[in-house]
Amino acid sequence: MINIPQLILKNITDIHIRDNFLRLKEFFQDDVLLKGQWQFFELTFDGAVTDQDRAHGLGFKPLDVIQTSVTGAGTITFNNDSFTNENINVTTTGACVVRCFIGAYREQAARNSR
Repeated sequence: MINIPQLILKNITDIHIRDNFLRLKEFFQDDVLLKGQWQFFELTFDGAVTDQDRAHGLGFKPLDVIQTSVTGAGTITFNNDSFTNENINVTTTGACVVRCFIGAYREQAARNSR
């Protein structure tokens, strides 16, 4: 989880400064990407693969993938049902480089940690 600093607003006596910090706090609390645990990956495939495991090192079973780009001739399928605490599982149609965030969107967990 992204660690957002705890803002102690009651110690700010100037109401304008306190209001600005309150707005910042609300902005960070409402940001969807900050409501989760994410790690960025760049996965390279030299050709087509079927049900290939790749270690992720997250320490939990990822629930979500945010794919940001694919370059090359291949396409990728993330086999979410085969994800484990150690590996993600993918199938590709050919050579490609995939950039993505892998992790879990956890809105309730993110709010409880603040």
